[in-house]
Amino acid sequence: MKKTIITRLLSGFAIFLSAFIFLPPVNAAEQLTATIIGSGSPIYNESRASASTLISAGDTHILVDMGNGTQANLNKLGFDVRNLSALMFTHHHLDHNEEFVPMFIRLLLGRGDFNIVGPPNTVTLTESNLNFYEEDISYRLGKTNRKISERVKAFEVNDLTGGESFKIGDILVTTLKVPHTIYTLAYRFDYQDQAVVITGDLTYSDELPTLAKNADFMIIDSGGMVMKDGRRNTNKGNKVNKNGSQSLRGKGKQSTERAHLNLADSSSMAEQANVKNLVYTHFNATTVDTVASLKEIQKNYRGNVIFGEDLMVIQAGIVSVPTAPLISTSNLPKVDSSYAIVDTGQRIAYSNNDIISLPADNDKFFGQDSSYIINAPSYTDNNDGTITDNVTSLVWQKDMGQKLSFEEALTKVNEVKLGGYSDWRIPTIKELYSLIQFSGSVKGEKALYPFIDTRFFTQPIGDTSSGEREIDAQTWSSTEYVAKTMKNDDTVFGVNFVDGRIKGYPKYNPRSKAANKMYFRFVRANTDYGKNSFVDNNDGTVSDTATTLMWQQADSTQGLNWQEALEYAQQSTLAGYNDWRLPNAKELQSIVDYTRSPETSNSAAIDPIFKASSIKNEGGELDYPYYWSSTTHLDGPVPESGAVYVAFGKALGEMQGKTMDVHGAGSQRSDPKTGEPMSRGPQGDMIRVENYVRLVRGGEVSIATGELLEVKSEYNNPSSLQSSSSLSNSISKNTEKSLNSSNKFINRFDKNNDDKVELSEFKAGEQRFKHFDKNNDGFISADEAPTGPPKGDH
Repeated sequence: MKKTIITRLLSGFAIFLSAFIFLPPVNAAEQLTATIIGSGSPIYNESRASASTLISAGDTHILVDMGNGTQANLNKLGFDVRNLSALMFTHHHLDHNEEFVPMFIRLLLGRGDFNIVGPPNTVTLTESNLNFYEEDISYRLGKTNRKISERVKAFEVNDLTGGESFKIGDILVTTLKVPHTIYTLAYRFDYQDQAVVITGDLTYSDELPTLAKNADFMIIDSGGMVMKDGRRNTNKGNKVNKNGSQSLRGKGKQSTERAHLNLADSSSMAEQANVKNLVYTHFNATTVDTVASLKEIQKNYRGNVIFGEDLMVIQAGIVSVPTAPLISTSNLPKVDSSYAIVDTGQRIAYSNNDIISLPADNDKFFGQDSSYIINAPSYTDNNDGTITDNVTSLVWQKDMGQKLSFEEALTKVNEVKLGGYSDWRIPTIKELYSLIQFSGSVKGEKALYPFIDTRFFTQPIGDTSSGEREIDAQTWSSTEYVAKTMKNDDTVFGVNFVDGRIKGYPKYNPRSKAANKMYFRFVRANTDYGKNSFVDNNDGTVSDTATTLMWQQADSTQGLNWQEALEYAQQSTLAGYNDWRLPNAKELQSIVDYTRSPETSNSAAIDPIFKASSIKNEGGELDYPYYWSSTTHLDGPVPESGAVYVAFGKALGEMQGKTMDVHGAGSQRSDPKTGEPMSRGPQGDMIRVENYVRLVRGGEVSIATGELLEVKSEYNNPSSLQSSSSLSNSISKNTEKSLNSSNKFINRFDKNNDDKVELSEFKAGEQRFKHFDKNNDGFISADEAPTGPPKGDH
């Protein structure tokens, strides 16, 4: 047999990552495909074969692990083992290599070349079985006048240690040693611009997120999965030494140290890696409680979640299985409604001016946005320029192109044939707002982190070289304001995904009368989205059967600051319910009625089934309140100090000494959580501080527990960033920015001026502290500090 040394191309993953970023675009006819041959465990299960996955691209086919039932399932697919290019092992537990011998012999009886690779002892396993079955193999080859001495030249076998990179056919394979009870390898498979990672069995690995960075799919150990009978899918194994080897069991004692992941670890690694789809396999039972399991997974991970089944075929944009449906985040026990409200993505808790640990029930600031989890955002890239929102069933244009006038957009949308569809439309403001994510942040006119998931959607910023502000990248909707703004301007509502606001924007420049231009993101499907269906329950509450939310029919009848608004919700027992909450920004915006306004209907912008308090506004006119949401809006020098409100009356501002409706009833802006009323900004937004409250309950909501992971998107359209001083395309400037941000983080928390942060100085909880403290020395140093905008302690 041939023995070759596989070239160690990589010295660290930094080189590896740069190697696959610039791969050529995929040929649609040759996708990288992963087929789950076996999704089970060592325990025999007639519905699940033991571990095995087939990776294919073109004529290259790699089988990773060969547990019991592998041959039977390959036969069901009509796949001939003799067409395999390689056999690969993650590790040498029996449920991963039980059917190696018959498959190895079958390949020897074939006529092609192949590879065998795996962790240490793969060569020994191969040679010992070759020697043991030599007579049998020779006999069978002799039937076709062939000799074993010739066939052993057809394959190469290698022991790997992790860190290698090599090609099998056109598929680039990269390896990583991961912690388990015996020596175990994870593999990354790259083909053109697609990537699949198979982790094998493991516990938490600091290096795995780097290996899996931006992968399309990560197929991972299902440890910690909740089963229908309430048990966990766990396997307690032998203690793992630091070198990854198995330690001997003591006299009759079995170690309690985990040999497999829990859901918190697997979901956290997937989020850190920014993988698009997290695929769980290696189940002890078929009866997974997907509802309970998904709720735990989605505390950390925002992408698609797939519960693997035997014979499930996975490739970019397509997941199919002959015997069972795909279970993903879109299959959460989400409301069976046409108007599902997508979670805001806010996972960090805030006080009036700082980050805090997640409050427990009855704690101060409990009931804010991060206290609850609703329908987690979930998207699918269809690889045709469109993105499907798995929660709302809306299909979106991925790239908005150039700015257009409102009239130009009305013409263009009728000409678009993107994805082969001709039913594109300009979204309503409620459809468009479904995409907003309040993990974003901004500092005045300077872009920091976008308020949209840029893993799926491109989001430009303003062109500062032409005199625009970085925040001048608004996206218009089709919803026109029924009244006028500013100086009798015709106005269209839009969402600014750079600064996290809804405002009405004039159609025409008031001075030149030229048509203003903004971005448009076209949408199709689910034409019922955003349409409410209210029912008066005759007990002081109103139900919306479209969203399944129940609302307080009246409001608080007085203004409250943000903390008081949270407390008001916690204390309410309206209609005998004790689970009222302050609505998040997207829930609150869902009940705006954009056909109404103080000027045109002499009412608040809300269905008349509700009761809205009237106020005298700053201009002395009859008006209607701003209403608090539970969502913090990260903006300004003390970013934690503001919270989102929705204006159900005029969105007032003061310009040239005059008070006027500058943005329209139905706008979403933000106010300081505490302080004094004033005006600010280019349009002199009226700051009230004490806003009104309308409570909500119901929907598919769960209370968040523990420290949650919030991942901020990055601006991803290089052409739109060329003119931005804060987001330069220069590598050196990016590095400088990261260092400066790290120093700001240290300066902010370092109370004893020792240029590092210890746990007692850090206010975001021990778990997040440990996340940053990479070397576990009890301090966060400048090179460990996060590079995002510092959260102010001012």
